[in-house]
Amino acid sequence: MKKILVPIDGSEASKKAAEKAVSIGKMIDAEMTFITVANLPTEDKYSYFGMAVENAFIANRKNMLKQLIYEEGRMLDIMVRNLDTENLKVVKKVVVGVPAEEIVKIAAEEKFDFIVIGRRGFSKIERFFVGSVTQKVISSAPCPVMVINV
Repeated sequence: MKKILVPIDGSEASKKAAEKAVSIGKMIDAEMTFITVANLPTEDKYSYFGMAVENAFIANRKNMLKQLIYEEGRMLDIMVRNLDTENLKVVKKVVVGVPAEEIVKIAAEEKFDFIVIGRRGFSKIERFFVGSVTQKVISSAPCPVMVINV
């Protein structure tokens, strides 16, 4: 049985990737794992702009992370529920961390055969400066990656 990893972030691109992954999965009787990565921003993000939020983050980090995991799980449930996954083995996971790193790590540790991921519509300039999760996954993945455009 083939194993397909499908990262979901709630975007239209990830929805299209999930639909394509299910279509492929049905053809090859694959095990489908849908994941979403909860990524809590750090205080470093705000300190760049001169905002001191360290105390608020320390005090509320545990609650914020718990709520974020809950909301990401709800989003993942809704996205997967709306797919036609009949007769497929489906696993859903919410993980915490940096999205590209977690996707690549899971793909390697759990020996996935391939990844089906959506590509957001960043402009060339935005991709140059910030990169994208998809680009980072493509460059580091331990298996083939199929990128689905919207």
